[in-house]
Amino acid sequence: MKKHTYYLILITFFMAQFGYASCISEYAIIRGTIVVPEFKVKEITIHNAEEGKAVVIATAKVNALGEFGFMLPITAPGFYYVDYGQFKGRNRQLIRLYLEPKLDIELKITSNSYSLGGKNVGQNALVQKANEIYDEFAIFCSTSGNKSYLDFYPFLDGGLAKAANFTKSINTSDSEFNKLLKLAVETDVEDLTYMFFRMPRSVHPEKNDRPVVIKQWEIEQKFTNPDLLKLANGVSLMSNYFFYTSVNSGAVVKRLDLAEAITHITDPAIKDVYLRDAIATSRMKIEEYEIVAPKIKPYLISDASKAFLLDYEKVLHKNVGQKGLEFTYKDINDKPVSFSDFKGKYVYIDLWATWCGPCKAEIPHMKKIEEDYHGKNIVFISLSLDKPKDNQKWKDFVKKEQLKGIQIMADKDFKSDVAKNYDVNSIPRFLLFDMKGNIINADALRPSDPELRVQLDKLLKS
Repeated sequence: MKKHTYYLILITFFMAQFGYASCISEYAIIRGTIVVPEFKVKEITIHNAEEGKAVVIATAKVNALGEFGFMLPITAPGFYYVDYGQFKGRNRQLIRLYLEPKLDIELKITSNSYSLGGKNVGQNALVQKANEIYDEFAIFCSTSGNKSYLDFYPFLDGGLAKAANFTKSINTSDSEFNKLLKLAVETDVEDLTYMFFRMPRSVHPEKNDRPVVIKQWEIEQKFTNPDLLKLANGVSLMSNYFFYTSVNSGAVVKRLDLAEAITHITDPAIKDVYLRDAIATSRMKIEEYEIVAPKIKPYLISDASKAFLLDYEKVLHKNVGQKGLEFTYKDINDKPVSFSDFKGKYVYIDLWATWCGPCKAEIPHMKKIEEDYHGKNIVFISLSLDKPKDNQKWKDFVKKEQLKGIQIMADKDFKSDVAKNYDVNSIPRFLLFDMKGNIINADALRPSDPELRVQLDKLLKS
């Protein structure tokens, strides 16, 4: 009796209440054991794919013997994903299952593999082979493995050939399953290849040194199959694809134009889902959103997207018009400077630090914009979030770099009032205020963005 686990009790109870035939005709059973010495697994989660992303549908505790179990209602056959925390660590093994009613599957999960058993595993022996191909590609998308293009490029030809041969072999009596598994393998391979180029590496290939197959994947009408949304990495593929093409499309890296991106997507449902996710993750400024919104809103057609836009726009504009925080900090001569000193002028504030590489990359642009707008009704403030102990380091940096405008330093770095008031947890960050000291944008455009000058010119003319 000690070995009886919660899932067995639950399944027995369910069968007793509703009858074995009734429950097994509508449900799939997943049970098994897990032994992963690297970390203690306390629970296992099952996801399914909804609109191209993984969504949690059930969670089960793992008992002291490493046992777990699920009884899942299956309304339509499809892919489900077992998550025991593997994607948070070094091991990214994929345990994807194709679930249908009446399946009774037993899994034995270890650190790098799983075995498949049970009374009725359905098509999952074939799915397991697809998962193994995924795992082989995923090795190169781990930050801990320290694998570079010197490892990935020699692997790629063989990996692609193996995936192609496998998809050709998929020929069960279930044509819908065949199509979905083939699409899953193709999506895995492309998604992980594009993801490889987004990961930090110790060495990088030359920009024009890219696998030939990537050019073959870059076609004008890329995303046409709505079944892509039945895969948990459907949105990931689109995100990684468009990121790759934007970074590698010219000499200068540019932010992806969403209106341009969706010309590669023909299916309306895929357009809707992709745009909603892209907006949610893009960290667009108000000005950027207002430019692109008229072009993309007609494609956000679902009720979910319409509700999302309402909430998104509320958050985007929540601070506009509110009074800016009054602060007083010292300049390099230890003279106090207050926010209210500049009432009657537009105020543009750069939150930065001497240790911040991206901040320092904006300095030449900040210098230029200060020079070009000198004498106009706008003041430029550079507000350092360096630690108090680095006060002299900051002063020396300002003098050495001959920084212009108003140079001041916060009193408590990221714990200072200005950082806390504007929820600043990463820099550089820019703030823009009107002549009354009210917020125009608490996450303003960068000096390097040409649109900032367009915005400032409009303000100064109004």
